[in-house]
Amino acid sequence: MDLSSLERQRLVAVTAALFTHDSDAPELQHVWLHLEAMIVLVYVASDWALRITPDEPGESYTMEEFDSRVDIVPAPADVPFVRHIGERLVRVTEEFDIMDPAQCVEAEFVFDTGCVAARSFSGDLHLTGA
Repeated sequence: MDLSSLERQRLVAVTAALFTHDSDAPELQHVWLHLEAMIVLVYVASDWALRITPDEPGESYTMEEFDSRVDIVPAPADVPFVRHIGERLVRVTEEFDIMDPAQCVEAEFVFDTGCVAARSFSGDLHLTGA
């Protein structure tokens, strides 16, 4: 995906996929960024690469055999993208694995008032804001 197509678009909402196993605290699995002209999914694929692709949120579901569920909900306030709702996305830059230059491991989303880094770490999505 050409990430320059995301630039200059306003972030209007953020949706999250929260994975819950048994009675554990929910863990962030994916985020969807609702931009003015499109929705993109930010997630870590099965090969541990960070992916940013056009996609729309699905429905929540349960995995009864694992006593787990995935809730698709408006992102909670602790998801760093949330503080940038209403702002324009200035740019998105990607970093690639030195050993596998085709595999994205991090992306920085720069907004009017700060940035959010999305990282693949041990197969999980990690978000930090600045």
